[in-house]
Amino acid sequence: MIFKYITLLCLIVTVNAKSFLVVNGNSYHHNVNKFNYCGNDCNKNNWGVGIEEHQNDLIYSVGFLLDSWYGFSWYGGIGREYKINKFIRPGFSVGIMNKNYSKNGQIITLYLFPLIILHITDSIAINTTVIPSSDLFKGWTGNQCWPTTLFFQYKFEITSGE
Repeated sequence: MIFKYITLLCLIVTVNAKSFLVVNGNSYHHNVNKFNYCGNDCNKNNWGVGIEEHQNDLIYSVGFLLDSWYGFSWYGGIGREYKINKFIRPGFSVGIMNKNYSKNGQIITLYLFPLIILHITDSIAINTTVIPSSDLFKGWTGNQCWPTTLFFQYKFEITSGE
């Protein structure tokens, strides 16, 4: 089903939108031993692809990746980035994703993640998304626990929207 949404988003790439191919890449899991997360051996190479559409100050995104448990995960959402200067832009993303919380367990959940975007050039950028520890959301996580994770995406412009 998620492939239908990815295909649909790819088809609605318009001349009026700035679009990026997103290569979902690496992650850093902080303090996995405290949570016994991923058997303390998390996948740090979360390869996958996605697409971002930048339109009217909003960013629409959809994609998939290999998650911390080496399983297939997908996401779709909307967000925004705020221009501080030419290179650094903080922002946020809100949406829906499937999340593996164990080798055999998976949930579909809503998310709201802060992020910071480093623009190497106008057409190449690196997203760093902060996935906060489940300690911040006790009672909201279905008794699942995970560490704070930094997730890195590499973005390459495919249409300029001009």
